[in-house]
Amino acid sequence: SHRRPRMAEIEELAQFLTLETRADVRGTAVEYLLGISASPDADQLFSKHPSLLKGVIGVLKDTAYPVVARDAFGVLVNLSTHPLLQPMLIESGVLEDCVAIILDPKSDHPDPACMLLTNLTRETAAAQKVVDMKREGRPVLHFLVDAFCRMGFNPNGNLDYLANVFFNLTQLDDGRKQITLRAGQGCIFQRLLPFIEYKDSVTRRGGTVGVVRNCCFDVDNHRWMLSEEVNILPYLLLPLAGPEELSDEDMDGMPDELQFLPPDKLREPDADIRKLLLESLSQLCVRQHGRGVLTKKKAYPILRELHKWEPEEYVKEACEQLVTILIAELTPGVDDLKEVDTDLPPVEEMSKMVLRTNQDPNWAPPALDGPL
Repeated sequence: SHRRPRMAEIEELAQFLTLETRADVRGTAVEYLLGISASPDADQLFSKHPSLLKGVIGVLKDTAYPVVARDAFGVLVNLSTHPLLQPMLIESGVLEDCVAIILDPKSDHPDPACMLLTNLTRETAAAQKVVDMKREGRPVLHFLVDAFCRMGFNPNGNLDYLANVFFNLTQLDDGRKQITLRAGQGCIFQRLLPFIEYKDSVTRRGGTVGVVRNCCFDVDNHRWMLSEEVNILPYLLLPLAGPEELSDEDMDGMPDELQFLPPDKLREPDADIRKLLLESLSQLCVRQHGRGVLTKKKAYPILRELHKWEPEEYVKEACEQLVTILIAELTPGVDDLKEVDTDLPPVEEMSKMVLRTNQDPNWAPPALDGPL
């Protein structure tokens, strides 16, 4: 709906974006760019005029006028879906800006910063850059997890989208290593597990389950994950369990958390998340030890009831695959099923989590409570 701006207008716009410009003028310029950034060819315009991108990034730090900064985030979230602009954004310092805003408990726009970081860290180069960041000698990722786990860390946002950032970072070997450090180094992985059951946000639940699924691809962590130190099994099975009454035989050996569930017990409502939970359990079965633990702790009765209930065919198939693996536990002489039964896709599937704001020309980040 926007007329293509002329070169002279673009150069003038860039001048209006400096923090020295009057706030109302700056606000109008950013609002105009928010409309342009939603157009399909926005990447062409902004790639030819780096000064515009630089100006918009500068406005993120406009703490005196949070509405203008919010619109600037809207521009950048839109632009971050364009592969052409991602290298420019990554090199611009905006990753570091987002991290600083997210970790500041008084910042105005922590959630738009999480959304922007989610889109950018889909690219391996950006994800690696964030994984490599340090603060006070520790990985920045640990500070981000700390903020994510402290409910009410910032009254201006909920940081739910950080779960998707963690999903992206754990697609890298270094990211998984940082998340799965053992006791004495923060118990980062264990702190995330309760959010698998977080009722208030499918984003937080889905991203967290995605992190767990990514980390389950590291077979060497399986014994640790299944041990009492982490106790991962109830976290993965509880969302798949329904209200069905189980026999004493079914429950013999089952973790207490999974026994005698109330008649109003609901399963995870999101089919994609149910599938990720099943894939995590399948990964834990690639070695005999994992299959033995799942068999002994009675995963099968829960999966049997899930299979009867499951309305989605593709989730049903994932359930059948896992049951097939558990049945293989009864087959002597099979140890490592890495090549046999677990034909899972590589760690990817971020595309459906992209925050595609560029389809709505009127998009702006959600209204945030606080001083606007």
